[in-house]
This record gives sequence, C-alpha cells and structure tokens, in this order.
Amino acid sequence: MCPSEDNSFPRAMRPPTAMLRLTSAWTMFGTIVYLVGPLAAPIVLPLCVVAPAAWHWASARRIAVHRPSAIFVVLALAGLYLLINGTWSLSPSSAYSEIGCFLGFAAALYIILGLLRETKAPVLRAMAIGFIAGMLLGGAFLCFEAFSQQVVHRLLLSYHAPWDATAPHVSAQAGAIGSLAPYLLNRNMTALVLLFWLSALAIYLLDVPRRRKTLLLLGLGLIVAAIFKSEHGTSKIALLGATASFALALLSLGLARRLMVVGWIATMLLVVPMASLAYTKQLYLATSWLPYSARHRIVIWGYTSDQIAKAPLLGAGVSTARALNDKDDVHPVLAPGSTFRLTTGWHSHNAYLQTWYETGAVGALLLLGIGLLVIRALAGVRADVQPFLYATFVSGALMAGSSFSLWAPWFVASFCLAAVFASLLSELASRQDHSADAVASQAPPHFQSSDLLTRLSAGGRHP
Repeated sequence: MCPSEDNSFPRAMRPPTAMLRLTSAWTMFGTIVYLVGPLAAPIVLPLCVVAPAAWHWASARRIAVHRPSAIFVVLALAGLYLLINGTWSLSPSSAYSEIGCFLGFAAALYIILGLLRETKAPVLRAMAIGFIAGMLLGGAFLCFEAFSQQVVHRLLLSYHAPWDATAPHVSAQAGAIGSLAPYLLNRNMTALVLLFWLSALAIYLLDVPRRRKTLLLLGLGLIVAAIFKSEHGTSKIALLGATASFALALLSLGLARRLMVVGWIATMLLVVPMASLAYTKQLYLATSWLPYSARHRIVIWGYTSDQIAKAPLLGAGVSTARALNDKDDVHPVLAPGSTFRLTTGWHSHNAYLQTWYETGAVGALLLLGIGLLVIRALAGVRADVQPFLYATFVSGALMAGSSFSLWAPWFVASFCLAAVFASLLSELASRQDHSADAVASQAPPHFQSSDLLTRLSAGGRHP
C-alpha cells in the first residue's frame, strides 16, 4: 500500500517515493488529530492546504485560481447576509466571531478544492492512503476508549492536580479520577460518522490485493463498534440513515438522488411546524420510550419554533440564543407537566431550526440552495462513487438535525473537512487509468450493485 511514483510528471520531476510517504504521513496525522480531538478541526482544516499546495508549486511554480462554482457563489452570498444579520444580534461580538470562522472556513475550502483539482493521481493516492491509515488508527483508539471507559483519557488526566468531587464531567474518588462522563466522546463519534463512508470509498478506490482490502474493511468494524458503544444517539441514527441511503443508491442512483432532494426540501420547509407539533402534543412527557436528552430537546425545539414568528424573514440574529441563555433566569417558566425550562437553550440542537430562528427565511433559503447544489454536484461524479458520497451527505444532514450548534467552529470545520476528503477521493476516482475509464464509459447508466460490491471486497481497479 506504499505510494508509487507518478509517470505523468516529466522524468526529471517525478515525485520521490519518500515525498509521497511524507504526504501520506501528513494526511494520516491530521486525520488522527481531528478524530481524537475534534475541537482541533479549525486548525486541521487550513493545514489541509499544505500538501496539495506544496506539490502544485513544485510542479507548476504557481498557484492556479479557479472560477468559483455555484456552491461557493451561494456561500459568499450567505456570508454577506450573515455580516448584515450580525448587526442585530444580541451579542454582536460573539456573532461576528462565529461569522468570521464561517467565512474563513469557506475560503480555506475554496482554496483546498481548487488545489486538489490540479493535484496528480499518485499524490492523491498518497493522501488517500494516509486518510485510510488515520481513520483506522483513530477509530481503533476511540473504540478502545469507548469500551474501556476512556482509560487513556483518565490516565492522562490523573497527572493533573487532585480532582474535586464536584468537578464537571468527572467522578472523583479520594482525590483521584473514578470515571469520565461517556458523553465526552460525543464529538469524537460525530467525527467518525462524518468520515465513515468516505473511508469506505477510499478503500474501494485503492488498488491493493484482495486480502489486504478485506482487512481494511474489517478495520472499519472497529469504527462501527465504537459508535454503537457510545452514548451519542445522533451518531447512531446518522450512521444507520447513511447506510440505508447507501443501500438504496446501490439499487437506483436516480431514486436515491430524488429522495435526497425531497428530504432536504421537506426538512427545510417542515422543521418549524414539526417542532411545534411535537411540543404541542407534549412528546417531552413520553418517558417510557424517549431518553431524557431527546425530551429536553423537544421542549427547546417547541419554544424556539414559537419565537421564529417574531422575526420570520430576517431572524433574531446570529448567536442570539446563546446571549439570551447567558443571563440568569431567577424565575424560569417550565414546560407544562415537566421540569424543563422554556428556553431556546444555548443553541437549538437542530441546525435547521437554528437557521430559521437566527437567520430567518432568508438564511433558510440560502441553506436550502447550498444543499441542493451539493446534491447536484455529487450527481456529477462517477456513478460507482456516488453511493458513498450520498451516504456521506445523509450522515451530515442527520447529524445536523439533532446535535451541536450550527455556528460551533469545530462543527462547521468538520463539515468542511468532510468536503475536502470527498473532493480528494472524487478527484482520485476521475484520474484512474484509461482502461478503467473505457470500461466505465461502456457501462449502462445504472451500474450493477454486484459490480460495486465485488470491487469493494476485491483487488483491482474497476470491475
């Protein structure tokens, strides 16, 4: 699985194997850092520029600038609107900090994707190998942590000063760490889910012997085990939903794509009335089948949906929910029949609802457009690659539906990292040898799922 030399370079400029291995190591290290410490995503994302920029500069002695795609045009419009929207936020400083991160991440993504478009196939392959290695090593570590009650984290924390029994997230016993809260791994599980199907795609595209490919696929089982051992219900739902979309895409790409479009539109248009209905029907009292966190979110969603009517077109302003909840509430109002406070919370735990509340119908329309453009872009890649990319899109869409704040820098950067790896692997697929392209061009519009499954479990380039 070692990176090979690139025959597309002039003989005097062929990339040394050592440099390709260094590229793999760089990608592997970045992937592991992100998986183990997702809060580092805002740092890992701009560092993704380093490898493709270095290779491109070495071969062309210049950095190419590409015309922005429709997606980036809409992202630019969204950024412009957010800059205006921040002026009426209850916390302008916090709003502009988050908006600045959004604009910075979008700019970094634009540069990285442009560089990947110019990167040679063996370099892309080296990055893909590093990505696979990082996913397998990072996934194995997180699996061990999930099943061992975070023994490595506890060991590292034990070197700090004695812990107070009242310390958050930590159970202390006689000044020593007894256990860590399981939800501390929630962000890690989010990172695993967002990149899971991309790692499967990387293995699928890799030209390695059948036995080695089988071992790599088995390694993904550790990632699945970690996710289902964790307490993060959203990650489990996202992985299951993505798997269903992958299976559907194997049967019919067209049907899978149409359902994604319908689902995305329905989510954006119906999230507010559905949130209000769930609260009105008092589903937060369903203690027999809903976990505590889900019932609490129903209250947050219901209250937030009611507040949208106060500023339906332009929204309450970015970071307004957090500003409202930073204030002490001496006499909180509770949801009828419960102990849940009627509040928007620090954030809505639903990116779509948070979009409606803080940016209004204008923001929701922009998000709707971005999602539809992404789906259209995914439909333009090689047919046998699309199921993996559709599953990745569904993973992100479901994760955004009941998880972290829309504006959390690490969360936004995580989606950008998923886009980086998706672009990397799509470019690698498009650069496969001419014989594979010839076979693909002769294939029927709806490829056979058995072909994809055969290649996923066997060596070789194309079935």
